[in-house]
Amino acid sequence: MSKTEILSDQELKLLTSPFQPAGYFRDRARELAVSACISMIIEPGDRMAGALVKAFGKQKLVDLLLHGLLTKSVIAALEEVGQLDTCKAKFGDLESTLSDSRQRWLPRFSKSRLEHLFIQSAVLKLQLVTPEDDQWPTGLDDLQDSAPAMLFVQGKLAALSQMGQAVSIVGSRAASSYGLQVTSKLVRELAAVDRATVSGGALGIDAQVHRSSIEHGLSTIAVMAGGMDRRYPNANLKLFNQILIHGVLMSELPPGVAPTRWRFLQRNRLIAALTPTTVVIEAGVRSGSIRTANNALELDRELYAVPGSVLSGTSLGTNALIADNKALALFDLKQFATGAINASGQQMESAIAKRAQDAIRERKFPSRSEVAKTAGLTALECEIALKELTTQDKVIESRSSSGEVHYALKYAF
Repeated sequence: MSKTEILSDQELKLLTSPFQPAGYFRDRARELAVSACISMIIEPGDRMAGALVKAFGKQKLVDLLLHGLLTKSVIAALEEVGQLDTCKAKFGDLESTLSDSRQRWLPRFSKSRLEHLFIQSAVLKLQLVTPEDDQWPTGLDDLQDSAPAMLFVQGKLAALSQMGQAVSIVGSRAASSYGLQVTSKLVRELAAVDRATVSGGALGIDAQVHRSSIEHGLSTIAVMAGGMDRRYPNANLKLFNQILIHGVLMSELPPGVAPTRWRFLQRNRLIAALTPTTVVIEAGVRSGSIRTANNALELDRELYAVPGSVLSGTSLGTNALIADNKALALFDLKQFATGAINASGQQMESAIAKRAQDAIRERKFPSRSEVAKTAGLTALECEIALKELTTQDKVIESRSSSGEVHYALKYAF
């Protein structure tokens, strides 16, 4: 890591080799190390860290941390890459914000903490996923400055490749029998078309999402609010072990980090970002599920809510989402699962299809790989998105002399 290394080459190899089963590569080891450094110092949703990484990269941020993260050095680095004005526009009093960040980050930045992160991750048999990996869920990139630096994952890593057609489902911990029944039936319909589920592993609706997914052999992802050795709640520990057989447990927080109220609230942004669609089954007016719904709206995700009794406190939030035209009312579970139509009876575009369509609009007859790169989609997500656009008769395909398929919008709008 630059001139002043936090780990020697020997230490780097020793600590990162468990996460490189195909063989040791130094560049990969360095990528894991710098991502881990940032993960261990920041709280979820730390926009300053994200802005600095976006401005001059993770490696430069770690270099600055190694030298004490002096405000004048950070400002000089931002000026060098032409991002000083951008950061000032984002944070206003940049020097004060940097000073606050320095006070938060430096006490957490140490060689011993980094070693502990890798050792505990190896003991827990975690897989470490960074934004540079093919397995990285590209929907998280839409979080921009508040995107995580690394994911700590247990279970079937391949489940993360299903996010393009997956559905995030959240709801009240104090779920009613109605809410639990709707959840079970919705997951059954999703299983019929192999659309994975994402939730938060909490009691109530979340747990029902995961249980029903397991029952129907459907991949399910539970997003934790603490380190992977601090799974919460304890009442769901057996369920978490079952999820590992069928899907994934994941967190943006290193081992040892306790789940707190703030981290639960920030965890919700990941649930919304991971998939193109979020469904709120039941929720109070002021609840974590409503926070997830707002995250989905901010990310331009499809949002659905299940209408409920006006006499039920657990339906006040979902009914309000529908009444305020923030969410579509979910009535026909089978129709929703197939992704066919919205409340107006018109064909819906998924979030990834919209991104692919915008990418085609930006470029002149792009290839599939060019669409994926421009839209920030994985190869699988791009394939799904282009198939959807073709089915909707919105794009046309043409082949070059080399046989490669290129795409164009059928109508210029």
